[in-house]
Amino acid sequence: MIRRMLLLFAIVGLLSAPSFADTIYGNNATNGTPYIFAIDSNTGAVLHTYTNLSGYNGRGVVVVGNIMYYTTAGDGNVYHYDLNTNTDLGVAFTVAGASGLSSMTYDGHNFWIGDYSGTDKAYLYSPTGALLKTITLGNCAGNCDGLTYFLQGGQGRLISNRFDGGFGGPNAYDVYDTNGNIVQADLFTSNASYSTGIAWDGTRFFTSDLYGPELSEWSMSGAFLGTLPLSGYSNSVVIEGLSDNFAKTLTPEPGSIALLGTGLISLIGFARRRLS
Repeated sequence: MIRRMLLLFAIVGLLSAPSFADTIYGNNATNGTPYIFAIDSNTGAVLHTYTNLSGYNGRGVVVVGNIMYYTTAGDGNVYHYDLNTNTDLGVAFTVAGASGLSSMTYDGHNFWIGDYSGTDKAYLYSPTGALLKTITLGNCAGNCDGLTYFLQGGQGRLISNRFDGGFGGPNAYDVYDTNGNIVQADLFTSNASYSTGIAWDGTRFFTSDLYGPELSEWSMSGAFLGTLPLSGYSNSVVIEGLSDNFAKTLTPEPGSIALLGTGLISLIGFARRRLS
């Protein structure tokens, strides 16, 4: 009887897989305690503002499950926050030797984190704080503040801007492999006044104008698609790092989903035979 119940629970769990909202997270550079917007990527509406955070001068943000990880320019700590309980959990781990961190992103297993200590480095860290790899972003002039991981032809890629967007002026975004080799220089150039963070939603990129209440949208080939004005915010819009919902963007390829469906049907059939 217990085995039958467990089998049914497993089937229900597969059938009730969560649907992921089209949400972009943006960490604000406040020159004080950071705050993070949750933004509807279809409408530009700010859905929620997280204010009870740690650190100084926000930079990167990544959400994995119910935990939001974020960085600041003021130190080398990666902080984390429980979205279910709205509780700041303090320091998750520290990037050794870094006096500040910029954008961070997620490859489905580990975090890529940009250095904000004046270098052109990006670090791969495990969620437990183990350094796995350090790469050089060759076109980064130092303190680059836009970095995200995405899939291109099934291959993991990183895209980064070339300098701290807070300095102003057009900012190019280059594509690298995960060893730091340039795959495509200048996929696109943003002419926004202060172009900083970048997010990928699975089919397009979003970049942030640091002081503008809007995001810019780009195709995977680098074509400019337009702007997404933001609305519903009460705090100042000073968005640095951006990220989308990686549970959505790093989903299996369609063939894998079909295979899962076939396996699920077989599992249901097996359960019916066992329970009859």
